[in-house]
Amino acid sequence: MRTQILLKRAYHDTVTIPLLFLIGAGLTHQPSRAAVPSMKFDPSDSHEFQQEAANTDPNILKIKALSGYIKERFKISENKAATIVSEAFRHGLQQGLQPELILAVIAVESRFKEKAISPAGARGLMQVLARAHPKKVQNLGGLPALYDPRKNIKLGTHILAQYKDVSNGNIRRTLLRYNGSLGKAKSRYPDKVMRVYKQMKTTARLTEQLQLAQANRTTLQQ
Repeated sequence: MRTQILLKRAYHDTVTIPLLFLIGAGLTHQPSRAAVPSMKFDPSDSHEFQQEAANTDPNILKIKALSGYIKERFKISENKAATIVSEAFRHGLQQGLQPELILAVIAVESRFKEKAISPAGARGLMQVLARAHPKKVQNLGGLPALYDPRKNIKLGTHILAQYKDVSNGNIRRTLLRYNGSLGKAKSRYPDKVMRVYKQMKTTARLTEQLQLAQANRTTLQQ
């Protein structure tokens, strides 16, 4: 009953996250798990996580939950989703940005398509516009580097963090600057990003609630 209440609360005012996904991700039972993934991408890595690590580092559970959500929602491979989420966490924590915000920007900008190019010439996952940041792109390795998920997220997160500083921490103005729409009163870009951001946060919170209910159930059975 407690688990059902938690699920209903988590689903309220956001998109429905299929319970089948949670089961498939191994979040509604307690199987043994393989090693915790590093932040570096390894195509042979299954991206499974140790139960012990999940208990000591809440980010591990969030990374797994968000990877599964993105895989199902945006129809990309498990390895690709895990790599993108891991990089968002790594650079987000370094730059003082919430990883879910970075992932929301990626979702709105490119829908997780690393080869995406906008009509204006913005490239990659976070749609970095080279002509607006020529020195940064050159230092990254030039235009081809923008198609590399890790490099694109690194630079995109750095730019986003700079805009946050210039905006004195105001996320709406930060997003308007990132999108190049600051001064456009009717821009809906921040609303789109924040809507996806809330979905990402709900996914992580739902997973934590399921984990808590699971732990409580195990404790009562002992």
